[in-house]
Amino acid sequence: MDGNLLMNFRDIISGIAFLIFGCTVVWVGSGFDAGAAYVPMGVGILMCLFSLPLIVKGVVQTQQNDGLSSAAALIDHPGRFMATVACCLIYYLAMPTVGFYSTSTLFIILLALVLGERRPIVVLGITVGFIILLYGLFAMVLKRPLPVEFFLVS
Repeated sequence: MDGNLLMNFRDIISGIAFLIFGCTVVWVGSGFDAGAAYVPMGVGILMCLFSLPLIVKGVVQTQQNDGLSSAAALIDHPGRFMATVACCLIYYLAMPTVGFYSTSTLFIILLALVLGERRPIVVLGITVGFIILLYGLFAMVLKRPLPVEFFLVS
């Protein structure tokens, strides 16, 4: 299969997946109280909006290339994909008991290693930067409590 055609097919599938995920996030977020619903609903709406051009681009370019001639794998590295899914599942399950910042820190470091990043300065920089961003957003700007760290629970 031609590389461009494969990318078009991936664009279509990725766009549809993001559209479904965005709609799900909006639906789940609509069940939150008014103050807490803004962030998930906003993110979900943005995901839906940004998925549409991706779908349209993939469909248009696929039609220009006379459709799909054969099927190809959507995932180049199935092992990394499954490890990423496992990391996300562990993150989701661990956060309520371990705490948001501790779990997020471990998740970012573990995911960076799983995806092949081995430079300690890069991993540390991304981790610290992301945790500071999350703290600034949730604690300072939105003033929303997050799951308490396990070592702070009395």
